[in-house]
Amino acid sequence: QRLVGPGRAKFASFTAATIYADKALQWGLLNEITSNNTSVLDRAIEIADEIGANNATMVRRYKRVVQEGGSMDLKHGLQRERELGMAHYLQAVTDGTTLQGAAEFIGDEKRPRSKL
Repeated sequence: QRLVGPGRAKFASFTAATIYADKALQWGLLNEITSNNTSVLDRAIEIADEIGANNATMVRRYKRVVQEGGSMDLKHGLQRERELGMAHYLQAVTDGTTLQGAAEFIGDEKRPRSKL
Protein backbone atom coordinates (compact mmCIF):
# COMPACT_ATOMS: atom_id res chain seq x y z
CA GLN A 1 0.00 0.00 0.00
CA ARG A 2 1.32 3.43 -0.90
CA LEU A 3 1.58 6.23 1.63
CA VAL A 4 0.39 8.93 -0.77
CA GLY A 5 -2.04 8.79 -3.63
CA PRO A 6 -1.15 9.22 -7.28
CA GLY A 7 -2.05 12.91 -7.28
CA ARG A 8 0.41 13.83 -4.55
CA ALA A 9 3.04 11.48 -5.98
CA LYS A 10 2.73 13.17 -9.38
CA PHE A 11 2.84 16.63 -7.81
CA ALA A 12 6.02 15.84 -5.87
CA SER A 13 7.67 14.08 -8.83
CA PHE A 14 6.69 16.47 -11.65
CA THR A 15 7.41 19.68 -9.75
CA ALA A 16 10.50 18.35 -7.91
CA ALA A 17 9.16 20.39 -4.99
CA THR A 18 10.73 20.03 -1.58
CA ILE A 19 8.31 18.41 0.83
CA TYR A 20 8.89 20.06 4.20
CA ALA A 21 8.15 18.39 7.51
CA ASP A 22 4.76 20.05 8.06
CA LYS A 23 3.50 18.93 4.65
CA ALA A 24 5.01 15.44 5.09
CA LEU A 25 3.13 15.19 8.40
CA GLN A 26 -0.09 16.36 6.74
CA TRP A 27 0.35 13.80 3.96
CA GLY A 28 0.93 10.97 6.44
CA LEU A 29 4.59 10.47 5.60
CA LEU A 30 5.58 11.31 9.19
CA ASN A 31 3.97 10.37 12.50
CA GLU A 32 5.17 13.48 14.32
CA ILE A 33 7.63 16.35 14.20
CA THR A 34 10.02 16.82 17.10
CA SER A 35 10.44 20.22 18.69
CA ASN A 36 13.67 22.14 18.35
CA ASN A 37 14.50 21.08 21.92
CA THR A 38 14.17 17.34 21.22
CA SER A 39 16.57 15.41 19.02
CA VAL A 40 15.15 12.84 16.64
CA LEU A 41 17.34 10.18 18.26
CA ASP A 42 16.05 11.04 21.75
CA ARG A 43 12.44 10.85 20.54
CA ALA A 44 13.13 7.54 18.75
CA ILE A 45 14.51 6.14 22.00
CA GLU A 46 11.41 7.35 23.89
CA ILE A 47 9.15 5.60 21.37
CA ALA A 48 11.26 2.42 21.56
CA ASP A 49 10.95 2.53 25.35
CA GLU A 50 7.15 2.90 25.07
CA ILE A 51 6.97 -0.10 22.74
CA GLY A 52 9.41 -2.08 24.90
CA ALA A 53 7.23 -1.52 27.97
CA ASN A 54 4.40 -3.43 26.29
CA ASN A 55 3.97 -7.18 26.25
CA ALA A 56 6.46 -8.44 23.63
CA THR A 57 4.17 -11.24 22.46
CA MET A 58 1.32 -8.82 21.82
CA VAL A 59 3.62 -6.38 19.98
CA ARG A 60 4.74 -9.22 17.69
CA ARG A 61 1.12 -10.23 17.12
CA TYR A 62 0.03 -6.69 16.25
CA LYS A 63 3.03 -6.30 13.97
CA ARG A 64 2.02 -9.45 12.07
CA VAL A 65 -1.60 -8.28 11.76
CA VAL A 66 -0.56 -4.90 10.37
CA GLN A 67 1.98 -6.38 7.96
CA GLU A 68 -0.28 -9.09 6.58
CA GLY A 69 -3.48 -7.04 6.51
CA GLY A 70 -1.77 -4.01 5.02
CA SER A 71 -0.46 -5.91 2.02
CA MET A 72 -3.97 -6.85 0.82
CA ASP A 73 -6.91 -4.96 -0.61
CA LEU A 74 -9.19 -3.49 2.05
CA LYS A 75 -11.80 -6.27 2.09
CA HIS A 76 -9.30 -9.12 2.33
CA GLY A 77 -7.02 -7.15 4.65
CA LEU A 78 -9.82 -6.55 7.16
CA GLN A 79 -10.83 -10.21 6.92
CA ARG A 80 -7.25 -11.30 7.60
CA GLU A 81 -6.95 -8.88 10.51
CA ARG A 82 -10.13 -10.35 12.04
CA GLU A 83 -8.82 -13.91 11.57
CA LEU A 84 -5.45 -13.13 13.13
CA GLY A 85 -7.06 -11.06 15.88
CA MET A 86 -9.33 -13.93 16.88
CA ALA A 87 -6.45 -16.43 16.75
CA HIS A 88 -4.30 -14.13 18.87
CA TYR A 89 -7.12 -13.57 21.36
CA LEU A 90 -7.75 -17.30 21.74
CA GLN A 91 -4.05 -17.98 22.18
CA ALA A 92 -3.71 -15.20 24.79
CA VAL A 93 -6.69 -16.53 26.73
CA THR A 94 -5.41 -20.10 26.71
CA ASP A 95 -1.68 -19.41 27.33
CA GLY A 96 -2.26 -17.38 30.49
CA THR A 97 -1.13 -14.04 29.01
CA THR A 98 -4.47 -12.41 29.75
CA LEU A 99 -4.67 -13.63 33.33
CA GLN A 100 -1.04 -12.74 34.01
CA GLY A 101 -1.55 -9.23 32.61
CA ALA A 102 -4.73 -8.74 34.63
CA ALA A 103 -2.99 -9.88 37.81
CA GLU A 104 -0.09 -7.49 37.18
CA PHE A 105 -2.49 -4.62 36.53
CA ILE A 106 -4.53 -5.31 39.67
CA GLY A 107 -1.39 -5.64 41.78
CA ASP A 108 0.17 -2.42 40.46
CA GLU A 109 0.03 0.08 43.32
CA LYS A 110 0.84 2.96 40.93
CA ARG A 111 -2.15 2.40 38.63
CA PRO A 112 -4.92 5.01 38.65
CA ARG A 113 -7.70 4.28 41.13
CA SER A 114 -11.37 5.12 40.83
CA LYS A 115 -12.66 7.63 43.37
CA LEU A 116 -16.16 6.17 43.33
